[in-house]
Amino acid sequence: MKKTRIKNFGNKGQVLILSYFVISAFLIFSAGLLIKAMSERSFAERQRLTAETFYLAEGATENAINTFSTNLANFVISPTISSYNVTTTYATKNNLAVTTTLTRLETNDRLIVENGTNIYACNYEVATTVTHPENSAISVTVHQIVARRLIPTFQHAVFYNNDLEILPGAAMTLSGKIHSNNDIYLDSDGNTLTINSSSLTSAANIYNKRKDSGITEGTTLISIYGSSPVTYAAMNGLDSSSPTWTTDATSRWGGTVQSSVHGVTEQTTPSVGSIASNGYYATNANVVITDTAIVKGGTALVEGVNYPKDTITTTTSLYNNREGKYVRASVVNLSKLSGTTGTCCSCAGTACASPASTCPCACPTPVACPNNMPSNGLLYATRTDASGSQEPGIELTNGSTINSSAGLTVVSNDPVYIKGDYNTAASKPTSIIADSLNLLSNNWNDSNSTKALSSRPATQTTFNCAFVAGIDTTTSGNYNGGLENYPRLHEGWSGINLNIVGSFVALWNSEVADGSWAYGSPYYSAPRRNWQYNTNFNNPANLPPFTPMAVEIRRIAWWKD
Repeated sequence: MKKTRIKNFGNKGQVLILSYFVISAFLIFSAGLLIKAMSERSFAERQRLTAETFYLAEGATENAINTFSTNLANFVISPTISSYNVTTTYATKNNLAVTTTLTRLETNDRLIVENGTNIYACNYEVATTVTHPENSAISVTVHQIVARRLIPTFQHAVFYNNDLEILPGAAMTLSGKIHSNNDIYLDSDGNTLTINSSSLTSAANIYNKRKDSGITEGTTLISIYGSSPVTYAAMNGLDSSSPTWTTDATSRWGGTVQSSVHGVTEQTTPSVGSIASNGYYATNANVVITDTAIVKGGTALVEGVNYPKDTITTTTSLYNNREGKYVRASVVNLSKLSGTTGTCCSCAGTACASPASTCPCACPTPVACPNNMPSNGLLYATRTDASGSQEPGIELTNGSTINSSAGLTVVSNDPVYIKGDYNTAASKPTSIIADSLNLLSNNWNDSNSTKALSSRPATQTTFNCAFVAGIDTTTSGNYNGGLENYPRLHEGWSGINLNIVGSFVALWNSEVADGSWAYGSPYYSAPRRNWQYNTNFNNPANLPPFTPMAVEIRRIAWWKD
């Protein structure tokens, strides 16, 4: 019988077998590590792409909110719009186009009253979905709930889009709410500036010094919030440059004074383009004056038939020393425009053969002229034929009585000059919106404008009106005149009251009248500034027609899918 023999491999064989097992285990382990590494790398890459997608969605959302706010302020879209889409394009991502949708969540605005200011609020949902351009499987949706708040600019004594500077030479008291979207500089030129306000806010910083020199020269007193009777605390150098400003401003004024560190945010306002000859105000005005021609409701009016002779005339004798130019201005007699004075012609039903500046008909009968004030309260005026060393302008005269049940807002892309008392009899809601504001006293005469300052003495004059006008920017060694010189003056006002009841709003820099501020002869001397906020504006029904709104956006909630 044949025996089966078992071969003994010995120690070397055992080692070889063991080596095979080790190698196999190592290969399996290495494969696992490789798979894990590849998985982790894939996970990390996905995380990176997801984060990038989120940032793209978040950026598009912020851009959409800013676009929405800007277009609301500039009348591009209606404040009642129910849905609005904004497309954001990323050039660095192969022109990836991302659409954000803003959807109105409330049927009507909510009226919120804060510190006497009427705010019209409505919530919107903002939704943005982004699919990553490198991986279509990665998508992120970002949601926000925002409150769109419309704030009438004329419910402030002072509202500035750019830096607000107040540096009066004489003692000055200012009452009413004050806001700037940029820095505020408060001081006086060796006297006392007193601010009686429930709200003095800056979306940037507040400083107790001159902007152009950094020097503190006087005393600035600011009312303490809610104090009765009103009590004041001095700045004494406490401002945004102080390390304890955030807490000390609150403890010193009780919340009256707040800057960006207290949560004050910028409010979007109309741009200078809104007063262009093809802008919002021009296209919505019921009455448009171009040079000396009048169009009402789209129909050209005839002098002597539809309105009195010399309702609109031209002056070239008005000289502006600050600009160093003569002004070619349309002189608008508001008394004649409203039919209060002057006569027109009637032909007892007979058609006129041709228009003329006097009664053109064969059977003229003088009759009272119609009231040609704008039915919607908005009048737009522009001058188109100034040339060479001339500057265009609009001069309003005989405006002590505003014969308009709707009130009156006069808008121009040119400098506006108001001659004499304005809106002083049975005061109506009125405003001027222009390239710049020039106030002329009851004693003003255009023909004296080139004479010495002593030949241009002012007399007490009162203006009941809100203003939106351009200003200049202060640069080193070149002060822009500050709020105290917001209305540009051209007479000797020393010791004379300049009475203003209204609101001072500055949303842009002047583009036509861009001459630098200058004081003394031959320019002007400063008046007694008897300036007050018009508290009637606290009632929305008393605001001037087409009051510009500031748009504030407040974030309420956000989430992502």
